[in-house]
Amino acid sequence: MFGSINFSISQRLLMVTVGALCVASAHAGGIPYQACGELVQTSGFPSCLIHVADDGTFVRVSDPGDFRPGDRVTVDGFVDLNTASNCAGSLVANMQITSIERCFAECGTLVEQNGCLRFESDRGGVFALDDTEGFSDGERVFISATGVSGSVDCGGESIPLIGGNQIASCFEAFGRIVPEFGCDSLLTANGDRYDLEITGDFDRGDFVFVQGYIDPVFTGICEQPWVRSNAIMAAFGGAGTLIRNANCELSFQSDANGFGQLYVLENTEGYVEGDRVFVTGRIDNACSPSPRCPIISCLRDNTIDPLVSGCGTLEFGPTNCAVVNFGPGEPSYQIEYFGNQSFGSEIFVAGGLVASDPTCTGGASVIRHNLALPCVDTCGVFEAGFECTPLFLSDEGDIFWLENTGGFTVGDRIRVVGGRQGGCTGICLFPCVRVNDVLRCELVPGDISGDGEVDIDDIDGFVRVLLGIENDALLIQLADVNMDTTADGADVQLFTSIILGEA
Repeated sequence: MFGSINFSISQRLLMVTVGALCVASAHAGGIPYQACGELVQTSGFPSCLIHVADDGTFVRVSDPGDFRPGDRVTVDGFVDLNTASNCAGSLVANMQITSIERCFAECGTLVEQNGCLRFESDRGGVFALDDTEGFSDGERVFISATGVSGSVDCGGESIPLIGGNQIASCFEAFGRIVPEFGCDSLLTANGDRYDLEITGDFDRGDFVFVQGYIDPVFTGICEQPWVRSNAIMAAFGGAGTLIRNANCELSFQSDANGFGQLYVLENTEGYVEGDRVFVTGRIDNACSPSPRCPIISCLRDNTIDPLVSGCGTLEFGPTNCAVVNFGPGEPSYQIEYFGNQSFGSEIFVAGGLVASDPTCTGGASVIRHNLALPCVDTCGVFEAGFECTPLFLSDEGDIFWLENTGGFTVGDRIRVVGGRQGGCTGICLFPCVRVNDVLRCELVPGDISGDGEVDIDDIDGFVRVLLGIENDALLIQLADVNMDTTADGADVQLFTSIILGEA
């Protein structure tokens, strides 16, 4: 989500704008806008600096002052009603800023120093607090406030004061947003579930890192512990390969058609170079493992499991858990997430394989953190593209961009098995096939055109082979219809019978 796909105008921002127009006359500079959120540099071209508010609305910011992408700030100003910016092909409302300052919805540690109880934020900086409410040195706390309000003297050192702050014990967790019987909740890596007060612009299936505090009195809409005033940030969950180069330690290369992000992992758990794995973790773009290593991102608190993927049927397990059945003779697996897929439908799943879950009787192993997408299992040909190449043209006429090309290139006929999703990157807007396998299609004798059928489209190629005009080894093999190892006149009768439907 944030920073990983193109942005379009937020529906919530649009509703705010329309609502403001209905109830009040617009300011000469536009619609008043004030929100706390994160500065994000969008992917794709042209790239834009966006302010993503905690409620999910976002606007383009032209002048961030001294702030940079990743900073949490409150922006105050007016949404321009007359212009919008092209951000990687999507229109985003422009904002005229009257003020911008740091805001707080983050965890940190209280540290007693020079006679002052200071808040050392995880996001950087040391601050004094208006109110510590009985918290003491060394405790992890969550602070929310609209900004700083001056400074105070702390043993001769002037430090910024967070005015009007709220304080509570810090809750922080990495997980994903999953459906929960009519509502959505945060499912953490260790299996706990929480309701979130703020989900921002994230949706079901997204991996997120959350900081906030647990409401001591009320539960949320799903009747689970309620995380209040929370900040929510993009996290990573996906497939890839462990690689090693001359200047880096063992690293994780995420799938994305050769352009996936390269990450340092905190935990590799004995996996080795070349292993295909499914990894989740909290993104840290500020890490720098080695001056000679090009990696600029790390995954903190990551999980890592062997990758399992494939198309199967979504079914109810013995205790109504979600199970995918990969077919006769294949084991069934419990899955953690089934998205918007219907039970009984053919779906593609990809995730990390872990031990069986005793709550789902029958001993089915679990594919955790899994993707759940419509299944793509088809043959086709790689064709040249423009923004993204190669593109996969299926026999059904669909055009896809693949996360994994499998070493094949333009002109190759292949079979693709994976999960269909929207555009994977900002530079390629064709539907994407995620975590896909690439195989050679089963050869059909006589199918010279490579469309999966023997018909009149194959006649010209068949004749060219028999006349010795065509020297392609694969086409010569396909013209050997009677499979006697030679493409010659002995194949003509059978080839003709197949086209006429007599064989």
